Amino acid sequence: MLLIRPNSVNIVASPAPLGLGYLAQALRSSRNDEVKILDARIGRLAPEEVLHAVREFAPRVVGISALSLDAKEAHHLARLIKSERPGGKGRPEPTIVLGGAYASARGEPILEDMSVDYLVLGEGEATLAELINALEGQGEIENVAGIIRRDNGKPVRNRPRVPEEDLDRLSVAWDLIGPERYFSPWARTSENTLQRSSRMMSILTSRGCPYNCIFCHNLFGKKFRARTPENVVQEIKELALRYRAREFEIIDDSFNLDLDRAKTIARLLAELPVKLHFTFPNGLRADRMDENLLDLLKSAGTYRIDYAVESAVPRIQKMMGKRLNLSRTKEVIAETSRRRILTAGYFILGFPGETEQEMQATVEWALRSKLHIASFFYLHPFPGTPLANSSPELAARVRDTDFSDYSTITINLSAIPDDLMRKIRRSAYRGFYFHPSRIARNLRDAPKNFRTLISVFDIIRLSLKDSVNY
Repeated sequence: MLLIRPNSVNIVASPAPLGLGYLAQALRSSRNDEVKILDARIGRLAPEEVLHAVREFAPRVVGISALSLDAKEAHHLARLIKSERPGGKGRPEPTIVLGGAYASARGEPILEDMSVDYLVLGEGEATLAELINALEGQGEIENVAGIIRRDNGKPVRNRPRVPEEDLDRLSVAWDLIGPERYFSPWARTSENTLQRSSRMMSILTSRGCPYNCIFCHNLFGKKFRARTPENVVQEIKELALRYRAREFEIIDDSFNLDLDRAKTIARLLAELPVKLHFTFPNGLRADRMDENLLDLLKSAGTYRIDYAVESAVPRIQKMMGKRLNLSRTKEVIAETSRRRILTAGYFILGFPGETEQEMQATVEWALRSKLHIASFFYLHPFPGTPLANSSPELAARVRDTDFSDYSTITINLSAIPDDLMRKIRRSAYRGFYFHPSRIARNLRDAPKNFRTLISVFDIIRLSLKDSVNY
């Protein structure tokens, strides 16, 4: 089987395709399949180059993992592969399976494209293996949980699959990913130029998020499931030894939901004989953090923590389903910054009905905080999210919207026009990064080496652009 990550526009290669790594290892373990991972994004491969690789491998099944912004490229690749019959004239056309956040969010309408045969919903390790078994006559397609298929030309959704409870049973086929390809600084996002080591890898220690943010995908479900601390630390030790990785970004949705578990992981990491660095780029829940965990993470080598604040307006916090304790969040940000851990915050402008005054309140909150770094995003009502499905009219608009560029306003649901929202965003970046006390704090806390110092100035330079996109 060939597993593909598309090369979509306006997105960089970091991090490595962990999802495909988990799928590949599951297929090798349960079926002893020959599996190959093709990351077109890291190779910046054109569709014709992807097709050439498909011809060489001649797989019976091709899996494409796609985010919403990968949708166009994913469909384009599926049509190319189907039309070319890469196995040769005498070979049947390969089966195309589409998975990832896009498949789970959009669902049945994707199968209007006849080049896509099946959709895998949610986590796909067990689903994909069972689907391939059924395609080979070892079971019935209609009994495969967690897929959408066609029956007499119409999409049919099979029963949902129960998520895997024991995450320690799963692992990543790192040898098929080739982590060394992602160690190049050119494969990093602008925020990751702040990294301490070029030998950086991403890991996932838990799945699921119990919160109900209306703008967020729900790929792993609402139930929090976590790997044991020992299993997490063992993987980090092996990656440090095998690939000489020296930095890890933990990309969980809810790493610190279970405080005791998070503290145990941090203690075990601090005991490792090799010096490692850690970041949390996905945005930890600030009101689930405490000072003891901050101290433990600092001792383990954590130098950057991102917090997802989104809005400083209580009305919007309630409306978007996050319900963050804003006063506690401000305290935690200050405590994180006081420990000279680079502290970043994520904010979103353009919630439904949001006024100019409410946007300015969020910007002012960020400016008065002890954050080193702030990112101000426009709200994107991605397909399949509760926000996009909040009305039939909005769902219809979302279906026809291109979400390939995070830095542009796609659908404005706020109470102000686009031009004013752009002006507020530009002003937010300039006010944040050019505040004298913040410049002094960033220069004090960030420059552990010359490269990091240059990166701080690079962020300030990028903040002058309306299209800045972290």
